[in-house]
Amino acid sequence: MREAVRPAAAAASGLLFVLAFPAADLGWLAWIALVPLLVAIDGQSPSQAFRLGYLAGAVFFGGLLEWVRLFGLPASALLTLLLAIFPGAFAAGVRLLVRDRRPAALWIVPVTWVAVEVVRSVGPVGFPWGLLGLSQYRSASMLAVASVVGAFGLSGFIALANIVLATVVVTKRLTAGVVAALAVLLVPLAAATQVRPTEVQLQRIVAAIQPNVPPLRKNEHDALGLMRQTMEARKQGAEIIVYPETAIPTDLGSMAYLRQMIATRAGGATVVAGTFLSGQRNGVLVLDPAGEIVGRYVKRRLVPFGEAGVQPGRSGRPVQTALGLIGIAVCYESAFTFPIRNLVADGASIITILTNDGWFGTSSGPAQHAAHSVLRAAETGRPLVRAANTGVSMIIRPDGAVAGALPLGTEGVLVAAVPVHAAPTPYVIWGWLLGPLCVAVWAAAVSPQILRAIERRTAAAVKLIAAVAVPAIPVIAGRWLGLEDGMGAWLVWLATLGAAVLVGRGALTNRRGMLISAPVSLAVTLVLVVAMRSGYARYGYQIPLLAPAGGWLGGGALLVTAGIATEAWLRGAVFAAAESLGGWPLAAVLSTILGVVLHLDAPQELILWYILTGVLFSGLRLWTRDAAGLGPARALGDAAFAALGSLR
Repeated sequence: MREAVRPAAAAASGLLFVLAFPAADLGWLAWIALVPLLVAIDGQSPSQAFRLGYLAGAVFFGGLLEWVRLFGLPASALLTLLLAIFPGAFAAGVRLLVRDRRPAALWIVPVTWVAVEVVRSVGPVGFPWGLLGLSQYRSASMLAVASVVGAFGLSGFIALANIVLATVVVTKRLTAGVVAALAVLLVPLAAATQVRPTEVQLQRIVAAIQPNVPPLRKNEHDALGLMRQTMEARKQGAEIIVYPETAIPTDLGSMAYLRQMIATRAGGATVVAGTFLSGQRNGVLVLDPAGEIVGRYVKRRLVPFGEAGVQPGRSGRPVQTALGLIGIAVCYESAFTFPIRNLVADGASIITILTNDGWFGTSSGPAQHAAHSVLRAAETGRPLVRAANTGVSMIIRPDGAVAGALPLGTEGVLVAAVPVHAAPTPYVIWGWLLGPLCVAVWAAAVSPQILRAIERRTAAAVKLIAAVAVPAIPVIAGRWLGLEDGMGAWLVWLATLGAAVLVGRGALTNRRGMLISAPVSLAVTLVLVVAMRSGYARYGYQIPLLAPAGGWLGGGALLVTAGIATEAWLRGAVFAAAESLGGWPLAAVLSTILGVVLHLDAPQELILWYILTGVLFSGLRLWTRDAAGLGPARALGDAAFAALGSLR
């Protein structure tokens, strides 16, 4: 392929990905979407492949997440730029392992794709939106495959089909490897056809309530309307009635009269009610026919920035009722496969999803979000009730077939009978291991190259270890001893700065570069902070301007010192040592990851901030060769996110 055509091919892949998901919803395009990118990166170096993959990712996520513009263009642009790293990592990872062994791509591509999707989906800031397998949520045969290998395995299945096509395009012939890969493509489908649903022991009549209340008017909810819908559901025979997320915007747990009112209207049905609970918690209460609370759940996976004022829950076990164990997830949690799988492994016979998608407006967001629930039902072999405030509400059978749905922007009650199976699917038992296995296989495959690189550059490897470890000593000691303010904090950060200077050896500052790095990083940080504050103000949240401990003079000076020490360590000593060992990609990745590791116990908004600034500040470091000038911007950002935490 000519060099000038490669970027266009990468962008074409991104566009095909967009069209495979709602709103266009042309799922069949996923089977060819990777082909242009795979052809474009053929014969390229890992760094060249990363740039092409990043371009494909920017087009993909820019189009897929068009609904994020509802929260402001800065948020939309930044999320797109961050997520594009993952397709870039996929492309670079493929070329890192393939090199001149083109036939090896037939297994490297699907393994790498799945590994990258798993990494993107787990951890405190995981974001599993737009997984390749999710594009097949309307295909009965592919949902059968998902019951064996899950969404990640389905993604690998599709990636394998794409590399088979790309190999034929590049080589213009059917090789033995291609024929073998075609045979492998039949294995998951054949395995899925052998999965027979167990004998139906019973059926449950379930209902989803859709009040269609505008999200900005949730506090003006119509209790009488909700009671009327509850009565209508019971009249249609519902045994389990599910309300949407925060359908009751006050603490239902402290309102015995309202629980009794619900029980009277439910007429003997079990009610799964979304409500705010004391302590700013987004919760769910399960009420028995007498209106007594038999179980509760507090949302654990909060939407970054969207729920900065909410306290997360800790426990996620199913709730025991007279009708069996009911698994509960709220809103964004339905996008995560492992927690839903764990509910079924713990015995849940029915899954309930409570959500409020009104914030998406009339964008493609609600349809994209609803698609996850279809995959969760098919993966686990459990019926699923999805109650959405403004839509899309659905009742889904254990095979992923939609028994009924209420469209966006309508009020209504959805009732259907669903079979309840006793045995879990192969995915629940063992298929969920496929994703982590791909991560392990890719890591094992690349480790010889890493070891050889370290052997060739032993001195550089030792220097990197020192750059990471020596400045970490005062930070770790300070946390262990609780030296978070006052003179103790000054000692910690001055010692960290001194250690970074010692091991960095001139890699921390560049006088001319500082004239660029300091004002540019401050300007970027200020724009992001203002955009964040404006976004929260739009929804009624005012982020206070908090004075640092010790006042603006002493506390502010300490904050700036801590910022300079942090950047001298991460973008100074660590970046320089990693760059000499493995180039700028290793430097950017390692310095960013280290910043995240230091804040794993912090709210996810702060973790995301360190990921974003890790990328942006690494770019500035490359441009200016200066790290110390980034310190004041680090201090400003950390102060802003400390204030954001006050919402909780």
